[in-house]
Amino acid sequence: MLADVIIQASCWAVVMGNTSPYPIVSSRDVRKYRREMKRHRPDFKPVISVMLTKDMTVKKLRRAYKAGAQVLKMIPVGTSTGSSRGIALIELPAYYPVLLEAKRLGMVFSGHWELDVDQFGKAIPKIEQEEGAIPILAQLVADIPGLKVVVEHTSVRKMIEFVKGAPANVVATLTLHHATVTYDQVFSNKGSVKAPNLYCKPCAKTRDDCRAVIEAMTSGNPKFFFGSDSAPWHRNDKKLGSEKAGIFTPYKVYVPRLVELFEREKALHKLEAFLCIYGPLFYGFQPFPAAVNLRRRPIRICKYYKNIPVFLGGELQEWSIV
Repeated sequence: MLADVIIQASCWAVVMGNTSPYPIVSSRDVRKYRREMKRHRPDFKPVISVMLTKDMTVKKLRRAYKAGAQVLKMIPVGTSTGSSRGIALIELPAYYPVLLEAKRLGMVFSGHWELDVDQFGKAIPKIEQEEGAIPILAQLVADIPGLKVVVEHTSVRKMIEFVKGAPANVVATLTLHHATVTYDQVFSNKGSVKAPNLYCKPCAKTRDDCRAVIEAMTSGNPKFFFGSDSAPWHRNDKKLGSEKAGIFTPYKVYVPRLVELFEREKALHKLEAFLCIYGPLFYGFQPFPAAVNLRRRPIRICKYYKNIPVFLGGELQEWSIV
């Protein structure tokens, strides 16, 4: 007998501003971005983010907010896709006036928390960059109390523990790939990428860090909710030696695989809140009254979608969306 699972779904998504070739930084960019998405999907309701770049000012942020931006997004320069105009993480205090304005407007400050160089200018290994950013995040939380902060796709136990102990305005998103992929699956002993289709930023961490992500996912703690971090790249952009950071995780993969994960952890009753409720409530939305039906029916994940490598492509998953 087939078992079914019904999850009440949300009809919204946070769309990131680190677009190519230019990031979303102005009110004009925000309006254009929204028009482009509406042209493809009129019923889609995007939560648009603007990037914290070197030339961001209080005035520019205010204009972007009036144009419809709801999130201020930070990717420290050099740490991920579309970060060439970003600020260095150690420069963040210089942008406190912008963050104070974001707080006043009720915007969410969402970001990659990775420190790529130390105070002496020495490069920090990828696997240690998120942990290295914790003191800077802790200082921000103390300096601007009440600012709504999202630690995007955290992947290390120490950051998860920090978020647990931080005030309620500090939360974190968690991805499927950081719960299932480890550093040694992606990188060689010399630190070079050996599995381009599993390469993302923040990079995969240790087995213990994976375990910490799973524990946070299935804890029922509203400080942790799902963020797909879905970043599609053409197969030519994932070639070994010139690979781009990012993993394409469509909902027909992440929803069934999360069902498997939560069922294995005996926490299936907590999945709906993690996937569809905690996030909308933090951003100030009511969960959308729709549902996704799943059935225990094995299906093999396609390897490519329109020449885009699919996460876990080729593997058999136990559940499928009806």
